[in-house]
Amino acid sequence: MNTPNGFTGSDDAHPGKLLTVDVQPHPRGIPLVRLLGDVDLATAPLFQRAVEQQVAQRQRFVVDMDGVDFLSSAGLAVLVDVRQQMAEKDLKWAVVAARATVTRPLEITGLLTMLPIFDTVPAALDAVADPVAG
Repeated sequence: MNTPNGFTGSDDAHPGKLLTVDVQPHPRGIPLVRLLGDVDLATAPLFQRAVEQQVAQRQRFVVDMDGVDFLSSAGLAVLVDVRQQMAEKDLKWAVVAARATVTRPLEITGLLTMLPIFDTVPAALDAVADPVAG
């Protein structure tokens, strides 16, 4: 279901576990896709839709996963898919992941070294920003 600021959904087996995906414009012109909650089989499609919108607009963007409490293989699959789509379009993107709830699954699967991972939003924005615009 859409909310005014993004997407929200829940896992029917755990109705209290929600994922909020909020796409925020950033003053540097780079959309910031913030995730809050669990990224699992039930909620990964919300994440997928938000990033697909950015890819469809040929946008550079940053995914902030510091609010993610749980990251399942479904969420990892979204990240792998985004990586492939962005590479095909030759677009920059970055992921903010400093919490173990996100970095541990990325490390175990080998994605930590394959994805553009940064510890902070400013570092991720710097990596994605157009060098001319700063």
